[in-house]
Amino acid sequence: MADERSYPMWIYYYLWFVTCVSTLLAIIIYIDPSAIWSHWEASTAVGAFSLSGPAGLFCARNLGTAVMGAYVLINKSKPMMEAFLLFRIVVDLLDGIHAAIGGNTPIIFIGFSTAAIELFTFVRLRRYARHRST
Repeated sequence: MADERSYPMWIYYYLWFVTCVSTLLAIIIYIDPSAIWSHWEASTAVGAFSLSGPAGLFCARNLGTAVMGAYVLINKSKPMMEAFLLFRIVVDLLDGIHAAIGGNTPIIFIGFSTAAIELFTFVRLRRYARHRST
């Protein structure tokens, strides 16, 4: 019989970190978007921090990530962790691509580097389960 825990604990803790950061970002943006985006070049545009625009979409995505992360981690399901990581890889790659199109260098770095970390974590999670089952 295979070990019930088919993932390394560092992955579990990393996913909690991602979940907590997503929660905090959403809360901060809901309270005061300028706290995060005060140096955003579009911050002076009318409605730039409106929750019915980009700020609201950012909050919704981060709250969705937080809820999904909490659900995955409370259930401690390896297949759900894989799905959560795959979701994060896609989201962060798209953030990096959109930032590259817009020329936003800090977000290019953040998007692609977090996607790389999550891809590494995804691969480790899959390999760990295969290694433990043999």
